This record gives sequence, C-alpha cells and structure tokens, in this order.
Amino acid sequence: MVRKFVVRVNGKEYVVEVEELGIQTQASVQSFAQQAQSSQPVQTVQTQQPAQPVQAVKTVQPVQEESKQTQVSSTSSGVKIVAPMSGVILKVLVSEGQKVEYGQKVVILEAMKMENEIVADKPGVVRKILVKEGDNVDTGQALVELG
Repeated sequence: MVRKFVVRVNGKEYVVEVEELGIQTQASVQSFAQQAQSSQPVQTVQTQQPAQPVQAVKTVQPVQEESKQTQVSSTSSGVKIVAPMSGVILKVLVSEGQKVEYGQKVVILEAMKMENEIVADKPGVVRKILVKEGDNVDTGQALVELG
C-alpha cells in the first residue's frame, strides 16, 4: 500500500510517497519518528532481518516547487489557459487583442499565500479574458482564451 506524507527537513517541506513492503516493528517506527523530530540527519538502524526493509521511498518532491506551467485546453473557439489550482486572481497581465508568446506571463494567481505565475503554453492572440482581479477561481477554470 502506498501512502503520502509531508516531511519537513531543515524548514523545507517535501511530499513523500512510501510503500509498505513488510511488517513494521514498533521500535523501528519510534526510532524513525524520534530522528525526524530532532532535525538531525537520519541514521541507518540495523535490525534482525536486514534483507527486507520495512519501507521504501518511491518519490520525493518539494511541496513549494509546484509547476508554474498551466493546463491548456483546445476547443472549437480556440485555446483556453486554465487555472492549475484554485485561488484568487491578483493581476491580469494581458489585454484582449494582445499577441502573447510561449511562456509569457498572462495572470498572477494567489493560492495558499503564494503568488503563482500563469503562463501561456502556446503562442497566440488574446481573444477573451474570462476573469478579473479579485475573482476566486477553481482548478481547471478557464482564465484566458487565445485565438
């Protein structure tokens, strides 16, 4: 069974997926918890059965290093740049009729007290701006339509 945990190391948060491979012993779990709380480097603990580890880390990714790329959906009316997460629109950086290039910032979205730059994944001309400053948006909601 794979479980996700948020781990803080030296003030930086990481999302860790852990896969359970065998039976956990209470002593090994307590030892790991004590080392994690002490913010000192984790030491390897040898057990009676070193051939089978209790847990293995599958992936580690920083929580704060979220992708600033956006999702783009193509429709018959053009390409829509959509919100990758829910939040509040702080600033719209483009205007209707403006030509945008790949990677150009189009909107600043605040989510969890962090400013996220929403960029164009395709070049084009801004056909329609679907949000304004101060709007609350949901994940997947269209922000800007390119033609």
